Amino acid sequence: MEKEIKLKVLTSIGKIFEESKGCKLEDSFFIKNDKDLSFLSEYFQTTKSQTFFIALVFVLNYKGNTVDLNDLIKYFNCNPMKILEYNDDFEHLYSKGIFEKQKSKHRMKLAGTNDQFTINEKISEAILQNEPIPEIKQEKIEDIIGLLEKLYNIGEQRDDDEISTYKLFNQTKKIISVNLHFPLIKKIDQFNYDIEDTYLYLYLIWKTLSGKESTDIGRALEGIYDNPSKRLKYMQRILSRDNVLVKNNLIEIVEARFFNDTEIKLTDNSLNILNECDIKLFVNKKKKENILSPHEIPFRKLIFSESEMRQLFLLKDLLDDVKLRETQKRLIDKNLPKGVTALLHGVSGTGKTEIVKQIAKETNRELMKVEISQSKSMWFGESEKVIKRIFTDYKSFAKDCERMPILLFNEADAIISKRRELGNSSVAQTENAIQNILLEELENFDGILIATTNLANNLDSAFERRFLFKIQFHKPNTTVRAKIWKSKLPFLEIKDCNLLADKFDFSGGQIDNVLRKNEIHEIIHGEKVNLENLMVFCSEETLGNKIMKIGFKN
Repeated sequence: MEKEIKLKVLTSIGKIFEESKGCKLEDSFFIKNDKDLSFLSEYFQTTKSQTFFIALVFVLNYKGNTVDLNDLIKYFNCNPMKILEYNDDFEHLYSKGIFEKQKSKHRMKLAGTNDQFTINEKISEAILQNEPIPEIKQEKIEDIIGLLEKLYNIGEQRDDDEISTYKLFNQTKKIISVNLHFPLIKKIDQFNYDIEDTYLYLYLIWKTLSGKESTDIGRALEGIYDNPSKRLKYMQRILSRDNVLVKNNLIEIVEARFFNDTEIKLTDNSLNILNECDIKLFVNKKKKENILSPHEIPFRKLIFSESEMRQLFLLKDLLDDVKLRETQKRLIDKNLPKGVTALLHGVSGTGKTEIVKQIAKETNRELMKVEISQSKSMWFGESEKVIKRIFTDYKSFAKDCERMPILLFNEADAIISKRRELGNSSVAQTENAIQNILLEELENFDGILIATTNLANNLDSAFERRFLFKIQFHKPNTTVRAKIWKSKLPFLEIKDCNLLADKFDFSGGQIDNVLRKNEIHEIIHGEKVNLENLMVFCSEETLGNKIMKIGFKN
């Protein structure tokens, strides 16, 4: 019985193929072959017209050819407009997975002219093995990243002239309509923008998540539009800021530094939307160089005065995960800010930056280190954006961390010092604008921020209340210096440590320099240093070989 069905299916397909040659797609052909078309329609579970094209493509494929509209027009000897009446049948068979489609580099760029069809292999296998036509499951988009990548890949087809702008936008509409369960897609759909604005926005989101912060506007639109006139008109609307994405603060223009390199990128508002939709900004990016994991921080024993240690222990204990959650809950209950901010200030070389690393290590928190001096852009107006981006990146990174990470502003003098008189100085205007942004961010900050500075005396008064902890680091006194020497060089006798501490008024950083020379000496000369060597190294540490403290205490 199965063999009879197989033969009947193949016989009917072959008969329709033979009868359709030169049929001009006239009604008389379909009437004459209604019996075979009805039988095959029941087997394929398709309409008669769809069945007809399945039969034709099936046979032509077995002759070793893919099939495009031009092939069928020649075979049927019909008016090209006649076959276009059946365009929906081709799209249906493709959407159901019965037809597979690829593109050819046809000389004519008209809808459908470059489509080459083949029968899905599963369909041909079912026919030859006497099995029912299988249900072909469409590719399921598992997550929002896969969806954004799919839309980008469709754009790549448009960029390669495989599909038209019309088809790009049409497919984008369909994908959006069936994926509203993703929060980001639902939110963008609620904007109710034109499809051209929607696609560009989704395109920029994908580029950002792929690691490209800004995109050349001309190159992006060239890939989207097949009509140069429409492309230029759309570009002008963006450049004149008369575009809905710009007006609603979703994308911004990165001004050209030369003639034709204007770029666009997502605004902080858009990045916040991604965060709200639980899309991580670090997706597909390597770990940032300014991120330190607790296990990557080498342990270092640091010695401070009793007063400094008391304040540092309080800060460290607060950052214990249980204590921090308990503290923040109580602060929220009392309608007080829950963010933890600390300013470590004092002379250079006293261990301010290193103690932040050690606190991060001991409390098992990731550390996001920002060198403020490197964040000041040479291009006017960019520094303010850099500061806002730091906080946006921190919030995004915090979502990926098991515990709230520490944001370290290292050498923050440049942005927390007293404001300049404006006058005609663009530099003063920029620095004051940066401070305003920082003050605003600190006002609503709910994470952990620690800033270090060597110039606390020049601190702008507006920042004083923004820092919960203000810990001053003094140059170590003689007793502390002696302890530092002993901890760094355990082989030294106490009296030698006291001698070095009394004779040289060094900071911890300067003592570390002496220790490095000690290691180099041992490697080069193959011998341990003695107190005399250390005294020489110490004398060389100060500029001009000037010993900062002469003689002994009485």
